[in-house]
Amino acid sequence: MGPRVDQPVQSIELGSSAKQTDGNGEAKGANFEEAIAATGYGKFHYLLYLAIIPASWSSAFDTSTTSMIIPASECDLNLSLFQKGILNAIVYAGMVSSALVWGFMADAFGRKPIVFYGYLIDGLLNVLSGLSQSFYVLATFKFLSGFVISGPYASVLTYCAEFHCTKDRPRVTMFVGILIAAGTIIGSVLALVIIPQDWSFVYGNFYIRSWQIYLAVSGLPTLVGTLLLGFFPESPKFLMSQGRNDEALKIFRTIYSVNSGESKENYPIRLLENETASGCALESNQIVLKHRSLKACVHEGMMQMKPLFIGSYFPRLMLVITIQFCGMLSNNTIRLWQPQLFAILGQDGENSTDVSFCDIIDQSTFSQLDQNITENINATQSLTCIRKTVDNSVYTNTIIISASALFFTFLGGALVNLISNKHLMLIGYFVSVASAIVLNWSESVMLTLISISLFVGCSSASVVLLISIVVNLFPTTMRTMAVSLTMMVGRIGCLLGNILFPVFLEYGCIVAILTLAGLSLASFVLGLIIPRAKDNVK
Repeated sequence: MGPRVDQPVQSIELGSSAKQTDGNGEAKGANFEEAIAATGYGKFHYLLYLAIIPASWSSAFDTSTTSMIIPASECDLNLSLFQKGILNAIVYAGMVSSALVWGFMADAFGRKPIVFYGYLIDGLLNVLSGLSQSFYVLATFKFLSGFVISGPYASVLTYCAEFHCTKDRPRVTMFVGILIAAGTIIGSVLALVIIPQDWSFVYGNFYIRSWQIYLAVSGLPTLVGTLLLGFFPESPKFLMSQGRNDEALKIFRTIYSVNSGESKENYPIRLLENETASGCALESNQIVLKHRSLKACVHEGMMQMKPLFIGSYFPRLMLVITIQFCGMLSNNTIRLWQPQLFAILGQDGENSTDVSFCDIIDQSTFSQLDQNITENINATQSLTCIRKTVDNSVYTNTIIISASALFFTFLGGALVNLISNKHLMLIGYFVSVASAIVLNWSESVMLTLISISLFVGCSSASVVLLISIVVNLFPTTMRTMAVSLTMMVGRIGCLLGNILFPVFLEYGCIVAILTLAGLSLASFVLGLIIPRAKDNVK
């Protein structure tokens, strides 16, 4: 369900809080909710969505584009199985390593600079990654993308929400979040259009092929969205929290003018309430901000985490982060490796009949291992890697799988009022386990596609549902930190899963797939002991 339709701008009389007086008999200004309500809803907000959506696709592109190009780039980059896992995982390494840094910078510098410059740098890194000529250069670019994207990824929904009233924020956040998640589908469509093309530009030892063009093009929506975001102001709520009410008032007037088509001078609010957060002092009628140092932010973060690790909250925290670790590890490992798996089925399984999925994967894996052993024994003899055009069906299947993840996540959100989030999560993980078991012995591409779609779709929904469960498990003062820790540990799971998957493949496809099924089963079993809603902390 999208944001509400245009509403007429309502004039807010300053007879409530705005005409109230403080202890000295001076007029008390309007608070944020009154000020943003007076701006109305209309063109400004629609233009904001148009800017945010393409820019924020970068988070989906960063985590998935590498998996798209691996089947086409393995000869150009001379990739081993382990290096393929590193490329899939390296973005998550960047995300995990920068979480603390971006949290501090968002508090210190505001929403707009983090969103704008974060997306700008990430877009440029994606474009430049298209020039990569080696595994190490590409891995460096992807690590930097992961490091940078953590900032705007965490701030963009907050930035968007702070241009809306409290009652509209949940609906707007859900609507924009769904459109952002659609970035995985957009990335798959771009891969289908670009990567199978036989494009090759060679200048001496420097080459540009279709997979590199795809990487560069994937950065363009982010840059276009960033350019549009440059025309938007800082969050007025953030400015009011910093005591910069004059700047916030100018922004409210601009929003009012764009939405209503009237002059800024007709905006009914003339004075804003002092909403400065702790850490500010009033001296000589001027707001003096006491900016926190990085050390102070780290100390505050530690103090916020401390209650989670003592008393009754610690077992709950360990329970949910273990479930999320196992769930995100299995989900993202299959999700990011499936283009390579379908490419193997298309190339090595095209002449095979009545052969299971794992038989074909094992045949390809052991063939590549034998080639690596031969090269190591006779270093002077270089075996030629045969470049093959990736079939369109690989990316068509990826589009279907990406769409299934979005569909099941949306379905989970729609059913959560009919079935508890805990039971929906358990159903999701149960279906994931069953799908992984079927996948091992699948003898057709269609059954393989259905199995992977169910696995990725249901486990994706379960990962999101667990976050809603975490919100109910912890009191208000601990929820943000609990959610942050849960997602950080989940990303560590994504990192480890993609690195270890090729290692497990060396022991056999069944070992690798059943390991992921076992982790989903662990999430299911642990989910059974999550406290009931009536036992949760309110």
